[in-house]
Amino acid sequence: MSKELTLEQRIQRLEDIEAIKKLQATYGHYCDKGWNDKSMNCKEVALLFTEDAIWEIPNMGVFSKGRAEITQLFEAMDAATPFFMHSFSNPIIDVDGDKAKAKWLLFVGGETDKKTTLTYGSYENEYVRTTQGWLISSIRLHVAYLVTSA
Repeated sequence: MSKELTLEQRIQRLEDIEAIKKLQATYGHYCDKGWNDKSMNCKEVALLFTEDAIWEIPNMGVFSKGRAEITQLFEAMDAATPFFMHSFSNPIIDVDGDKAKAKWLLFVGGETDKKTTLTYGSYENEYVRTTQGWLISSIRLHVAYLVTSA
């Protein structure tokens, strides 16, 4: 039998969901670059992750584990892409105590090798509550469609 949540528990759950939405938006903000003097902030991106976090794109063979590898991945992306603009939508966030899972749709425009790219995909992310607040423990990006200009 499921236990009904107290008002305080319900409010905490809503606050957790909003904190996770803000964390995901902050992740995109630190990754975006190429307009209004905006540049990617690889070190700030890395601090949004737990020490043992995973960042991967399974259908492209990309896998990084830990803040150091994630930082290296983002530094490589930063060097290869003069422009990035992320948009996350349709969040489905499930909070279970100090852990959470979320699904997001992703639309990201970019530029690589002087070619414009448009990526459509979805994220399956996991988060944990720490003494610093919510952090990302894993990101799994599933690329559904990639368009590149000729």
